[in-house]
Amino acid sequence: MTFLPLLVRQLGVGEAQLPITVGFLSTAAFVAGLPLVPFWGAWADRYSRKAIVVRSAAVEMVLFLLLAAAGQVWQLFVLVPLAGLVLGNTGVMLSELSDLAPRQRLGFAISIVGTATPLGIALGPAVGGVIADRFGIQSLFLIDGVLSGLIVLLLLVAFHERHDRPHPAEPVLSMVRRSLKTIVTTPLARGVFLAYLLLLLGQRLVTPYLALWVESLHGTAALATVVGLVAGAYGLASAVGAPIAATVGDRVGYRRIFTLGALLAAACLGLASVAPGLLGFAAAYAGFGVGFATASSMLFTLLASGLPATIRSSVLNLAMAPLYLAGVLGSLLSAAFLGFSGGALQPLWAIGSAVAFLSVIPILRLRPTPSAAD
Repeated sequence: MTFLPLLVRQLGVGEAQLPITVGFLSTAAFVAGLPLVPFWGAWADRYSRKAIVVRSAAVEMVLFLLLAAAGQVWQLFVLVPLAGLVLGNTGVMLSELSDLAPRQRLGFAISIVGTATPLGIALGPAVGGVIADRFGIQSLFLIDGVLSGLIVLLLLVAFHERHDRPHPAEPVLSMVRRSLKTIVTTPLARGVFLAYLLLLLGQRLVTPYLALWVESLHGTAALATVVGLVAGAYGLASAVGAPIAATVGDRVGYRRIFTLGALLAAACLGLASVAPGLLGFAAAYAGFGVGFATASSMLFTLLASGLPATIRSSVLNLAMAPLYLAGVLGSLLSAAFLGFSGGALQPLWAIGSAVAFLSVIPILRLRPTPSAAD
């Protein structure tokens, strides 16, 4: 949704209301999906991981095609919440990967899969910005809908989940309760949950407004293209830096590399808030991408390596609940701040930096274990 602010503007929202409207739309995208967070992983463990992943891509296809046809802002408030039904597949995919990857290379394997997002962020906006400036913002959603349809076909044909893994016989609601209990009572799961929430909250305070901040530094000339290039640099840096850091994490410990990644993310958000020009901001934002992707992959590796296979999808998907919570809280808090500050975007980057810095505390407080990976 890198170009969401530009679509909102195109559909007639004035400049004074633009940041707040984007904030509430970003909130709506997560609110609808929050109640289902505990269930996607439980359904995957109980029945089929493949079905849960295919469901995500199919809903995404429908959402993008409908957004391509939207003509009024109110329609966005109907359609964007559907994005909450797209989520809920990451934990399932990571669980399948954890069953297949060698334990001594698990951090590297998870980070490689994690590069799909930053690579998409790198290539999508970089190409999409050029397309949007030439053919319009909504042409991007049409292309995305077609690509999502191709992904559905690819998953149906090429994705074969393991049939020899244990399928728990207990009811889904019992699995959900057990997963929730694991998050609450297990120090590792609780620490990862809180750390990820703070890290994501720091990110979500600022990312919905990337296009508007770039516009304040660059101007309106070829804006979509420039926003795409900035987002592309973020994604490319993340895709290169995170697997390298994860390889080191497999050797020296996931907690140490998480701490370094989180501190890098916090420092770069702080630098982004004071960058004097577009080039300096783009460099700081790319550095934030490396730190954020590294810290995220290390958190999931810590959790995946410490969970039994029978509840791995359930708990890993619950560990994605911070994504929803941070999406709601970050968007609401940033929208409220912008309303009180008259739309001043710069302080948000400094606030995001402080929140991301706090994410290291829950992991540093965990008791060390004999495992080098910990």
